[in-house]
Amino acid sequence: GYNIEQALGMLLWHKHDVEKSLADLANFTPFPDEWTVEDKVLFEQAFGFHGKCFQRIQQMLPDKLIPSLVKYYYSWKKTRSRTSVMDRQARRLGGRKDKEDSDELEEGRGAVSEGEPDAGDPKREPLPSRPLNTRPGPGKKEAQGSQYRHHPLRTRRRPPKGMYLSPEGLTAVSGSPDLANLTLRGLDSQLISLKRQVQSMKQTNSSLRQALEGGIDPLRPPEANTKFNSRWTTDEQLLAVQAIRRYGKDFGAIAEVIGNKTLTQVKTFFVSYRRRFNLEEVLQEWEAEQDGAPGAPVPMEEARRGAPLPGPAPEGEGMRCRSPPSQRLCPDRCPPCRRRLLPRCPSR
Repeated sequence: GYNIEQALGMLLWHKHDVEKSLADLANFTPFPDEWTVEDKVLFEQAFGFHGKCFQRIQQMLPDKLIPSLVKYYYSWKKTRSRTSVMDRQARRLGGRKDKEDSDELEEGRGAVSEGEPDAGDPKREPLPSRPLNTRPGPGKKEAQGSQYRHHPLRTRRRPPKGMYLSPEGLTAVSGSPDLANLTLRGLDSQLISLKRQVQSMKQTNSSLRQALEGGIDPLRPPEANTKFNSRWTTDEQLLAVQAIRRYGKDFGAIAEVIGNKTLTQVKTFFVSYRRRFNLEEVLQEWEAEQDGAPGAPVPMEEARRGAPLPGPAPEGEGMRCRSPPSQRLCPDRCPPCRRRLLPRCPSR
């Protein structure tokens, strides 16, 4: 009979006149539902990939309808082997790999020689010879079963992917049931410990991720609102003298040491207090140290806290007072003091 597409095509040809279409049906015969060799091979390949999902099989055979595919499937099922094309190909490749193993070949040859029928035994019938290049027919499964029935080495299967077996491990496990249980318990404990490590790593990663999402604002030190002041206290003056003794005319570094003075204010201090603190002599000492072996640098934080500079004058040596004798408040020599901290005598 006609399928739906052929009937609709006939109806469209007669401009949807049903009577003319029915009268003209006898003049045409539908295409027979023939299956070529290519269609059969495509169906077999599609069935090997998709199984009994005829919608996907129809995608590989678009000119066949699903009822036609189902009908051919049941007729093809009666004459085919239970194994699919992919299974047969995999079994064939597995047989080739087994043949490459020399040990298995030797054992297989011995088994074949033992399994060959005797010519004088009437109960045993010789197996029919099959050419090598012939395509396997529907009875291949029975032939394979009879071929490998007496060869256990040929029918052995390999372990799944990711599983590796060793003769030592198999011997140890099969030695005693208690040893097998102990081995399995050890593997279970290792698996549990690894799972715990994975869980702890996940927790650590999640905590670090939360810390990253929070940002680094809480970890930043508070910004010091430094207010610059033009007035110089006594401590700031002494700190400036120490900084000049250490950094010379590097007024930027001196301003950083003091903290609340600008570069201009430090320059003004150097000009204004040059005679009072004898800053020229301080600079000469700094230049002499630079020409000779300079001492180790003092960190700015220590200098800012008022730490004494290196190289104090040895105890017992003072500096001769430069004040007139009538204005001296001390004897001929000043008491021992740190010359580098106070370049002028305190009695002046």
